[in-house]
Amino acid sequence: MKIIILAAGEGKRMWPVETGKCLIPFLGKPLLFHNLKKIKETINGEYVIVASPDSRDGVEDVAKELGLSYKIVIQKKPAGMADALLCAKDLVDGEILVINAEDILEPSVFQNKFEGDVALTGLKVKKYFDGGYLKVEGERVKGIVEKPGEGNEPSDMIKLVVDYYKDGKKLIEYIEKVSDPERSRRDDVYEVALSQMISDGMDVKFAKYDGVWIPLKYPWHILDITAHFLGSIDQKIYPGKVIIEDGVKVFEGALIKGPCYIGKNCIVGNYSMVREANLEEGCVTGFSSDITRSYVGVNSWFHTNYIGDSILEGDFGAGSGAVLANLRLDNRSIRSGEIDTGRSKLGLIAGKGVRVGANVSTMPGVKIGAGSLVGPGVVLKKDLKENKKIVIKKEEAYEIQDHSALPTAYDQFRDKLK
Repeated sequence: MKIIILAAGEGKRMWPVETGKCLIPFLGKPLLFHNLKKIKETINGEYVIVASPDSRDGVEDVAKELGLSYKIVIQKKPAGMADALLCAKDLVDGEILVINAEDILEPSVFQNKFEGDVALTGLKVKKYFDGGYLKVEGERVKGIVEKPGEGNEPSDMIKLVVDYYKDGKKLIEYIEKVSDPERSRRDDVYEVALSQMISDGMDVKFAKYDGVWIPLKYPWHILDITAHFLGSIDQKIYPGKVIIEDGVKVFEGALIKGPCYIGKNCIVGNYSMVREANLEEGCVTGFSSDITRSYVGVNSWFHTNYIGDSILEGDFGAGSGAVLANLRLDNRSIRSGEIDTGRSKLGLIAGKGVRVGANVSTMPGVKIGAGSLVGPGVVLKKDLKENKKIVIKKEEAYEIQDHSALPTAYDQFRDKLK
């Protein structure tokens, strides 16, 4: 069997995070590493990995580290799933399994007994997800509806990207058959091809899955994936399950409360607390910082800060006293732009290289683009695009007057001690 891994998506909804979704590191390894490792341990096959020009090197590093039998093809532009498969069409033959690179799934999904000409994997959901839904009758799939809108779902069964084809060439033929210049600008060509297969009477089976599924569609899903990986840690260090990598320094008075991951060469400073968080390589949590339920990318540093339920892509720097707030006082769920995240707690989402000055406060769900700077004392309530600086105009906010010092209660207290 050939295993087709779709790893070229650009992640338009992931702003301000710019790292390719499958290459975001968790527990010191790219997400793709964790997912391919599970697949390798579950099924045998040759891998065809569809990567973007930017992700090729990282994808190849993962494939080599895992010792896969693989070939990489490049999708030059993010033109959807059908285009990704067409980029690999010369390698798509015989039995194939098409898998999304960044979805978190349990190994049992790859152990399904795939039958028929095609087998599509579905998962029963309790609330609406903006994706594809299956029309199922018994063991057969009768139709696919892409993003029907809440209230218009044909069933409660969403389609996962774990798709089996007895003949990969037949899939390519159908994709080419339904492709045209107008439709190629849309992102549902793959689903149209599948619908045509069903209409033509091909035997399209239903493969049920009822395990863990965590998609990576929006940046706050990084927190869900972080919690999933932290929950898998089996190395126990009181008080909880903790991985502490080589070169880590933990100073007096610090508390690491698991589950936690502390990457290589991190420093956990005096009286700092790290709890239920993922700190990638080279992070420094300076004196008296609290990092809680957060994802912190490589080479970030802090000093006397509160970091709550935040996603910091990497190379993040915080001045003393900066607070990344994570909770609305009215207890409403937190919105990010126009989107209701459904989360009661969500802090800052920051791209690479962001700096926030001393005594900055960022409000729940705010996003800051890569390379931007928030000046000291700013209360940031709205998103800030990449490579921008926001500061307080001090000359308009302050007035300087003459002042004569008078004895204070502290002076009188000292006199009594003499």
